[in-house]
Amino acid sequence: MIEIELPGLAETVYLYTHESGLRCYFWRNEKVNGTHMTLSVKYGSIHTDFKIGNKKYHVPHGVAHFLEHIKFNETEDFTAHDYFRKSGADVNAFTTFDFTSYLLFTTVNQKENLKHLIDFVYNPFFTKKIIQKEKSIIVEEANMVNDDVAATSYYQHLKNIFNDYKYKEIITGEPDDIKAISLEDVLLVYRSFYHPQNMFLCVTGNVNPYEMAKVVDEALENKEFEEFVQPTIIPVKEAKDVVKEYDQVFVNIMNARVRYAVKLPKSKFKDIDDVTLRMIFALILNMNFGSTSDFKEELLAKDLITNLYTNVDFFDEYIVLLIVAETEYSDEVTKRIEEQLNHLDVDEANFNRKMKANIAAMILEYDDIETVNSRIQENIVHYDEFISDYFDRFKSITHAMLQDVSSRVSTQNKAILDIKPKKNNHN
Repeated sequence: MIEIELPGLAETVYLYTHESGLRCYFWRNEKVNGTHMTLSVKYGSIHTDFKIGNKKYHVPHGVAHFLEHIKFNETEDFTAHDYFRKSGADVNAFTTFDFTSYLLFTTVNQKENLKHLIDFVYNPFFTKKIIQKEKSIIVEEANMVNDDVAATSYYQHLKNIFNDYKYKEIITGEPDDIKAISLEDVLLVYRSFYHPQNMFLCVTGNVNPYEMAKVVDEALENKEFEEFVQPTIIPVKEAKDVVKEYDQVFVNIMNARVRYAVKLPKSKFKDIDDVTLRMIFALILNMNFGSTSDFKEELLAKDLITNLYTNVDFFDEYIVLLIVAETEYSDEVTKRIEEQLNHLDVDEANFNRKMKANIAAMILEYDDIETVNSRIQENIVHYDEFISDYFDRFKSITHAMLQDVSSRVSTQNKAILDIKPKKNNHN
């Protein structure tokens, strides 16, 4: 067991690596009663093309999400939901672009529930009958995503930003993708990626890390794993330009909004590590467009917007800065957002205030077992390690660094999605 101290936070994360290769991260919070557990695989919706040795494989879009669904079947007529319903745990799962996670929350029977979480995820029970039965259910879910305004706007915007990256494909897959999934596809993905060496466990809550490690040993004791085939995801090359600079859509919403995205090549910032760069961009966006920013307050005061929020995402070799405004005046607000992005305000006094506020928020994160669990997951997926010095890295950010990064931001490759309420004369 390795004890990972978190400087500045007075916290410890415990890392235990089972002989199978499964990495297990434990964090203890004695102030809570609950326990949050996640068993995750580094396989997501974008991983449809991969190599094993010199052989290339392709599976339909949506396989990762499909596998997540049918994984809950333990036998023909018994599911993991049935087990956890009786054992006092809430169980669920989710699939992202990058990974799939099986999670549960419990306040009782922690050891038994952890053991069964491991048992059912590593139980390869797949049949043609189950796959055929599940297709109609997931097709319906995909159709629900396509009917969801927020989701359709999100994916339409990604389609306008990315030429070839698979992030523009919906995570569930389209109905035709789902119908094309076969038992062979499911088995190929499960055998290639659902191996302990490509997975990790996070347990956060009022638990003893050493006891939890012992449960992992017991759960995996009689399980046999074939040698990890080390699949390699086939990389996709992406052009710097966006697909469409401006697009307008009419959807079933009450309030109009505009999504303004800037696509930046990560190579412009290659002298800064990804962890620090994410923090810097979050600070810059918060200072310029956040809830207490002069920009947002001015637009609210002039009734130009009813809300404004931001996000920064890293997509392989690109960074996307996003500003979303709820507004009836998209042309005017878009113009003002662009002006602000081209003249980013990184006032030193404001910077110092934001740093203090973020440091306080970072400390408070460790009151929430789900937030800590999510942070560990994101670290492993994005960096293949838990970033223990996150607090110190944040404190090392200087005003000069913000000035430097903001000076490299350009709106040259922008994608604007103007979202209007659907009217009778629009189809």
